[in-house]
Amino acid sequence: MSRLNKAEDIIELAMMFQNSFSGLCIADIQKHFECSRRSAERMKTVLFGLFPDKIEEVPTSDKKKHWRFVKGTMNSLISFSVDDFANLEYLKGLSNDENKKKQLEELILKIKALTPQKNARALETDIDAVIESEGFAVRQYSRVKADPKIMEFLRYAMLSFKKITFDYLTDKGNRKITLNPYGVIISDKYYLVGYNEYVNDLRLYKVDKIKNLEITQDYFDKDDDFYLQEYCNKSFSIYQEEPLNITLVFDKSVAEDVLNYHFHPTQKLKTLDNGNIEVKFTSGGTYAICQELFKWGTNVKIKKPSRLKTYYKQYLSDVLNNL
Repeated sequence: MSRLNKAEDIIELAMMFQNSFSGLCIADIQKHFECSRRSAERMKTVLFGLFPDKIEEVPTSDKKKHWRFVKGTMNSLISFSVDDFANLEYLKGLSNDENKKKQLEELILKIKALTPQKNARALETDIDAVIESEGFAVRQYSRVKADPKIMEFLRYAMLSFKKITFDYLTDKGNRKITLNPYGVIISDKYYLVGYNEYVNDLRLYKVDKIKNLEITQDYFDKDDDFYLQEYCNKSFSIYQEEPLNITLVFDKSVAEDVLNYHFHPTQKLKTLDNGNIEVKFTSGGTYAICQELFKWGTNVKIKKPSRLKTYYKQYLSDVLNNL
């Protein structure tokens, strides 16, 4: 093990001693670091030598000795990165439970309060930049694998406002695409949204179909009127259409599933007097909506609009005709 790794282990052990209320024994150190008892004893000796006045023994009912750090000993070594806050904001966005959202918001504020004031202003700006640039907009929680290296390259390009090029297989063969990357949308797959200067418009690309991605040295100016969340809220899944005001009613037999399901960011759920669940949201993407309704079978009825009812009837008719 290198000296650097040893130093990292000592710092990690120090954090463990501070976080443990009931204290740690030698066996706990052995288990966590998967090392021999002799190595665990050495690590403890080094740590206690560095902080001799910060150690307190914890009384226990067993014969093993337990120790912990005086509360607050390691606070100066704990820091929170922009990514830490961005991840918390992202998790908050996943929840459709308003109470959980509020609790997460309070947690974020508490952690921010621990951040040195000299970093606070830059931190706020950087968090907003990461959230807007990464732009993960969540839909029905489908998950597919995306190449971590591709995702990391995209993230860097979006944060640095650099154009990218990549190979993309279309119905007309392989195309070389140059794009100003704006964000990533999570739906049935990961979709990259960006401005294609060749067609002078926004375009979506499946991340798993992107090959030979390269980040250029050319910078782009992002459209100030583009907001990824607003872009996504106009659609169901990834389909951009004129938004419809939609009202659905789900049978009470699936009430629990519906109440715990994420249909759309604008959704509002209401339990009716008969136990059925009313779901309202505003969205385009008629085809994707009908695909979603099909999964619920006879447990869902379209109340509004009539345009969606007509489309769904035709959709079902086409499915039957295909049998």
